[in-house]
Amino acid sequence: MNMNTFLKIEGIPSPGARIYSWIAKKNPIMRDLYKDVADDVTSKITSGTVLDVGTGPGYLPIEIAGKSSRLEITGIDISPGMVKIANKNAINMGLSDRMEFHLASAAELPFDDGHFDLVLSTLSLHHWLHPAVYITEIHRVLKKNGEAWIYDIRRDTSKETDTKLKRKYGWLMSFIFLNIVRTHSSITVKEVEKIISSLEISFSSTKILDNGIFLKLQLSK
Repeated sequence: MNMNTFLKIEGIPSPGARIYSWIAKKNPIMRDLYKDVADDVTSKITSGTVLDVGTGPGYLPIEIAGKSSRLEITGIDISPGMVKIANKNAINMGLSDRMEFHLASAAELPFDDGHFDLVLSTLSLHHWLHPAVYITEIHRVLKKNGEAWIYDIRRDTSKETDTKLKRKYGWLMSFIFLNIVRTHSSITVKEVEKIISSLEISFSSTKILDNGIFLKLQLSK
């Protein structure tokens, strides 16, 4: 087992889940990501079914639900601690009747074929031990013409992007993000392209979109 594989811890233990939940709530870069993704989702579909893979504390489903009351949102995570926190957050926000969270692995999604209009994943791709297997499962649960949007931090950001990050979020937050968070939680365009080339199923279209800080793998069934 090489070091990269060894470091891919897919499920965060309960103590770590509480720490991650706090960081994700306080981190302005992550908050902005959830807001931007939620804006993208609600501009794409106004009703239908959405699945969030690797939902963590459930902040993205909560953000989406705040922008649209007609979407049925489901989140899954392999960490029991994360699922517990996500359910608690939904209850605290008064949104537990509009979303549900389940303990499940992306390798075996507990949903029927063609169930979801849109599948999301944010900041989980770098954790996936077998991304081609998970994306095959995502393809299975997508409706015909459905889409999957998979976001992750870009490791090889440009100097221009790093400078903009420092101007927007300040030196300390940018330092933590660029030198600590990105060291573990990041991916490159070439790595995403390698994942796409390893897929044994086909999507009608595949795109890699880059906003400088994050990469978005957009897959259409």
